[in-house]
Amino acid sequence: MTQAFELGIKPLWLIGVGAFAGLISLALLLLILTVIHRRTAAEMRSLLRESIIFPLLVVALLLSLVAGAITLTDSLGGRLFDRKQDAVLSLLRLPYVGDRSLEVTIDGQAAAQKIPLEIPAGELKSLTVSSPQTLNIGINLPPLEASLEKQERFEVRPEHPYKWVRTNDAAGPLLKRLESLFVENNAAQPAELEIEYTTTATVPESKLILYTAAGLFSLVVFYLLIQVMLPRIAAIALTTGKEAVSQPLFLIATILGCCLLLLFIVIPYYTFGDDIKMYKEACLQVIMLLAIFVAIWTSSISVADEIEGRTALTVLSKPIGRSQFILGKFAGIVSAVALFFVMLGIFFVICISFKVPYDARESANFYITWQDSCREISLAVPGLILKFMETVVLASISVAISTRLSILANLIICMGIYVVGHLLPLFVQSSVGEFAIVQFMGQLFATVLPVLEYFNIYGAIVSGQQVPLTYIAWVGVYSLIYITIAMLFALTLFDDRDLA
Repeated sequence: MTQAFELGIKPLWLIGVGAFAGLISLALLLLILTVIHRRTAAEMRSLLRESIIFPLLVVALLLSLVAGAITLTDSLGGRLFDRKQDAVLSLLRLPYVGDRSLEVTIDGQAAAQKIPLEIPAGELKSLTVSSPQTLNIGINLPPLEASLEKQERFEVRPEHPYKWVRTNDAAGPLLKRLESLFVENNAAQPAELEIEYTTTATVPESKLILYTAAGLFSLVVFYLLIQVMLPRIAAIALTTGKEAVSQPLFLIATILGCCLLLLFIVIPYYTFGDDIKMYKEACLQVIMLLAIFVAIWTSSISVADEIEGRTALTVLSKPIGRSQFILGKFAGIVSAVALFFVMLGIFFVICISFKVPYDARESANFYITWQDSCREISLAVPGLILKFMETVVLASISVAISTRLSILANLIICMGIYVVGHLLPLFVQSSVGEFAIVQFMGQLFATVLPVLEYFNIYGAIVSGQQVPLTYIAWVGVYSLIYITIAMLFALTLFDDRDLA
């Protein structure tokens, strides 16, 4: 068994457990709905059998079986992942970790004033203790009983706070369970003591369990809410989504994407140890471009062809308005794109977990750990979310174009918007100080067309920085604005379209 397999299989256990937890939560929701509202429960059962949701359940079941196989192998004496219990306990401790601060008044002439902390072993990441007076502090013991050689006590002086940070070579009782601090104040007057500490879960990578379970559960519940609250739009959306998934193009794009993601693992990028950064950027672009092509093809087939073939006239002869028709088509295209992103995204995450140890083996790096794979996964997931937003923005534009033009014109215009949208910041910067007409055109394009560079996280990938959630939220708001504008434009074009 190679090192790449041994290290790459460990994040799969976390993802598989999260998928299993998501399936269990959906089963509990279905059971509760069966008891309190049978009609909604019937709609949920029907939704779970649809070709939009069912593939996700199959993938989640397969991941759960992988986690079960790893657990069974370890119970028979294997050592695929020996921190399963710590990961589950860390998941339960996530709400209680983070940055904390305490301000305590120490009595004068106090021999051993106790300050309870109750920090489990392995969770303390950093500790800072400061005071304007000189104090002796014992760790889990009164200062008189603590040993200086064993680092069981320390001294805090004015302008000289005590600082401790967990490192690979750190030692002392702070690595173990920190129950309390005992403070000795030899002065007659009281002293103010300030304690700041940061805690983290012993296995912080256990967040993958939470994110996987929450993602699966929220996605199904979101579809269920749409089906219950907007039944007509949901009916059109499910039909459009099933048509998109059943198209050979969807299967071809999925297989092609998986093959390219696997191929990119072994392709050398000659980046002197940073191949994983180029790999993530290349894979994100491949997933997005394939998804955009699927979205444009689906919008042309389900909107333009139905209008030209007068199928839309038959649908609109029923109690369905034109706005419901367009919104349902757009929702169905987005559901197909979401399924495509989730399936390739899961495969992308799995490939990352094996790419990191594979590169380490190629560069003879023997200090790589499975936590490094989890870190790269956490850095790549925001990229998937942003690329999905970009695809949905272009899909909304494609739907608007499909109300009037054929697939060829749709593809040319959308690809043009894609190229110009990524070059808009360069256009605006280059137009500064130039001719007035050049500057006007640059500002006009930047105002009318979406600035797609907002969805690009190449800078964060290169620097190895996590994309803030606030940035993702603001980009999401920006996407909603352009999607709304595109849908209003689509409704305007479709409202006076002669379907006969």
